[in-house]
Amino acid sequence: MPNHRRDFELPDKPLLGHEETKKEWGVKNLTGIIVAENLSKSYRDRKAVDALTLHIQEGEIFGFLGPNGAGKTTTIRLLTGILKPDQGEVAIDQRLLSQQKKEVAQVIGVMSESPGFYDWMTAAEYLSFFAHLYRINEDRLEERIDALLLEVGLLKRKHSTIGALSHGMRQRLGLARALINSPKILFLDEPTLGLDPQGQKDIQQLLKRLNIEGVTIFLSSHLLNEISNLCSRIGIINKGKLVAEGTIDDLGKMTKLQDKTLTQIFFYLTNEGGE
Repeated sequence: MPNHRRDFELPDKPLLGHEETKKEWGVKNLTGIIVAENLSKSYRDRKAVDALTLHIQEGEIFGFLGPNGAGKTTTIRLLTGILKPDQGEVAIDQRLLSQQKKEVAQVIGVMSESPGFYDWMTAAEYLSFFAHLYRINEDRLEERIDALLLEVGLLKRKHSTIGALSHGMRQRLGLARALINSPKILFLDEPTLGLDPQGQKDIQQLLKRLNIEGVTIFLSSHLLNEISNLCSRIGIINKGKLVAEGTIDDLGKMTKLQDKTLTQIFFYLTNEGGE
């Protein structure tokens, strides 16, 4: 895929570059392109995310695992500014999300588990709509849309209405939308959900190429093989708490299951030792 340059300008200095902010935040907490410190969010009497701290380095593909209801989607919504935390702070690319939300939005791409679609739009119109929200230059817009649709295998459906697309095709289109602004950081919540094996393979290869080009990826998935194949480090969340973080080897040593698969390690950590 062509390495498109953004057509908008970011602020001259990230907020976390200011010395007074560094003192408030703490120098040790500045390491990482995605930083969450003591992040919590509750829904009524249920704590969906509980004092979560993450430091994800630039260039990583970070895998995020957890059972249903563990807090994965809520975490992504907190990290991307869709939800406001009850406590804690998020920094994206050295910018405090609570103070520079608009600037953060320019450097991230987000694909939610259930992307919102307008069924009456064509695939090309849908991407064009979001491109205009990012104020992407019209001169290169059609080229960019065609390149993205080609990458996700939808170029032949460019003029098809979204209502006529299958679930798997919609997933592909949702990923193309997340890439429309050439993001530096990509947040993906179940990006291969509903895709057949070939579709899963195609998207995984695309993610590898994006990562080689320098995109940092935060990947939430139920597919443990997908996480094993793509991710340099993994975080496992259970009942709102981050129960483990590291490489697969790190997780194996932590649980004394060095000779076990990620699947076995995952069930051990989330089912209190159960297989």
